Amino acid sequence: MTSSLSELTQTFPRVGTVIRSEKKYDLTTASDISKAQDLISKEAVPFLFRQVDQLEAAIEAIRTAHDTLGQKVEEQTAEYEQLAADEISMAELTRALKAEQTALSDEQTNLLNAKSLVAAKERDLAELNRVRAASRPTGGILEEASK
Repeated sequence: MTSSLSELTQTFPRVGTVIRSEKKYDLTTASDISKAQDLISKEAVPFLFRQVDQLEAAIEAIRTAHDTLGQKVEEQTAEYEQLAADEISMAELTRALKAEQTALSDEQTNLLNAKSLVAAKERDLAELNRVRAASRPTGGILEEASK
């Protein structure tokens, strides 16, 4: 029948195109749609709920990890600040210690100079006493001894 229609409609190109077209889409009945909806509600919806529950659990785990890491960051920040303060204190103590060491070194130098000066004065005194003893008359020694 298609061939006889083709012969008759050769002059009508549109009718020929419609006759040659193939069926590309099927119509879906209401009962098929209803069955598909039932299938989705029985199988897909529970699956989706399980997936949502798993996602919520994963989100909660991520939140917990985030909170834990946030606390760790705060602790490390506080520790870092304490270390920075300790470093500043250590630098100040080091400067003070160096100043004290310099002062002590200066005092030791002064003490050594004073000891050296005292030793020189003792040598001078001993030399003076020796010269005095040598310059006294011998008679004066006897007179002093008799008194």
